[in-house]
Amino acid sequence: MENVRKLALYLVLAFAVVGGLVTINQTLADHSGLFGLAFTSAWLFPMVIGCWLAWRRPMIAFPLLMIWSMSVLGLLLWQSLAPSWWNTILNSNGPIITTAMFALTAPLAIYGYKRRTRFVALILIGLSALNALATSNTESGENSELVITIPVLTAGVLFLIASFVDKQDDSTEEK
Repeated sequence: MENVRKLALYLVLAFAVVGGLVTINQTLADHSGLFGLAFTSAWLFPMVIGCWLAWRRPMIAFPLLMIWSMSVLGLLLWQSLAPSWWNTILNSNGPIITTAMFALTAPLAIYGYKRRTRFVALILIGLSALNALATSNTESGENSELVITIPVLTAGVLFLIASFVDKQDDSTEEK
């Protein structure tokens, strides 16, 4: 099922490039100057560094990706439990948690291509499910959260299918 893994990886990478360009455009249109550059750098640099670490230094990348994943999952859970408080944050700063989930998706997909595919698939599905739950409680007029959730969920399902067919997660060289 190498083809399913490749399909999931290519889906996420294409989504990261197109979504990244759209997000950079929106950020710089809303916040011009150094403020917009700082907002863009806040998600772009961690995404690029995470992708490089996931590909070249997976032993270093795994703990960092897990801390990042659990932080985003915790924030999504908090957003789903306290939507009124998060409405004020999201109205003033934009979809910061969804942007953090977007920036996390590409490094997770690169890491999950060769290592711990089932685990990464479950994290991607969990991110999608909690993002859908959290955004259903908040009063946002945009559907950008749903646009980000669908490719992440699709990649998670594809990685999950590949992990069950391939049985790659049981080898000792990956852990």
